[in-house]
Amino acid sequence: MKVDDIKPLEAQLAGDFRQIEPLLQALDKHLVLRTYLDGYVLGEVDTKIWLALRGNRAGVSFIKKGSLANLARWFQWVEDMHPEIQAEVKAKEAASKAKVAAASKAGASYALALQNVEQGVVTRFLPEPSGYLHIGHAKAALLSDYFAREYNGTLLLRLDDTNPDKEKAEFQDAIIEDLALMGIKPDKLSYTSDYFDHLYDIAVKMIKSGDAYTDDTDQETMRNQRWNGLPSERRDRSVEENLRIFEKEMKNGSEEGLKNCLRAKLSVDNPNKAMRDPVIYRCNVDTPHHRTGTKWKVYPMYDLACPVVDSLEGVTHALRSTEYTDRNPQYQWFLDTLKLRKVYMWDFARINFIRTFLSKRKLQKLVDTGKVTGYVYLLYCHQNNSDR
Repeated sequence: MKVDDIKPLEAQLAGDFRQIEPLLQALDKHLVLRTYLDGYVLGEVDTKIWLALRGNRAGVSFIKKGSLANLARWFQWVEDMHPEIQAEVKAKEAASKAKVAAASKAGASYALALQNVEQGVVTRFLPEPSGYLHIGHAKAALLSDYFAREYNGTLLLRLDDTNPDKEKAEFQDAIIEDLALMGIKPDKLSYTSDYFDHLYDIAVKMIKSGDAYTDDTDQETMRNQRWNGLPSERRDRSVEENLRIFEKEMKNGSEEGLKNCLRAKLSVDNPNKAMRDPVIYRCNVDTPHHRTGTKWKVYPMYDLACPVVDSLEGVTHALRSTEYTDRNPQYQWFLDTLKLRKVYMWDFARINFIRTFLSKRKLQKLVDTGKVTGYVYLLYCHQNNSDR
């Protein structure tokens, strides 16, 4: 890495951890035989990069763990040996606290200036019916409902039922009931399974255009390849071979089909790992779908179904928590590649509680292992609903 390559990194180091991880590794490699990033004394490059990293909480936490020894050494050296740099840090932190205090005093603001609202606003809440709603879902639902009502728009409730192994009609019905208890009344209810035929046709179209391929690489090897930016040996399969496997083997859940999945052909080494040929279809023959029964043996993944159905249903503004931020370019890739209608993405922060499980997966594990007898959620309190 040359010094000229380091200078542009300042702005990029403000991203989330998944985005900056490759940059941290590059900086660590650059510092193998260096005390400073540029030259032999603290200069502009070191100062700007250090301040950029210092302002990224996730980055600082990772660096101080010491996994990247050279970068950790440099970061601590600058902090210990150059106290003058702390003055700028303290000034920025003071300004930030003052800004937060002023905003708190003024009250919350939801004036986000959504794009093209004059054309109408359609938001959606997209839970998977694999568990009951928790407080994180409540935030997502309330935000989507708020903006739909604020702009006299439409709120869609779409149950993302693409994984028969985890989903149940019980959870589906509970989600609808609990939203009503929260005062949220969607204008339309739909299911991703309503679009299974269309999504299947989309997958075939992607294979024919060379934008998707079947892959029977084992899960561990595929994970390692994606992590290290290596192509699958199956990436250059012919269109004819891909169509045969997808339409005849995977669709029918044959022995060969079960070994394969369908992957979108985006990139093998993009710094954003979400762009590294994600899986978009996989087989499931063991569990009947709670709505479609045994009609299907292949099911679309969220990464394909979400942008396609959002566009089809007329969603104008999709609100997602920041855990999906790295998938936004992937979402846009599907819209562009399939020539679908534009959807604007808006990210909001997740709710995190100390010593409290919010993950459905972890909560379900507690139930399944008998640690607790069931879910207990306090979503709504009212005199007429005291038995909840």
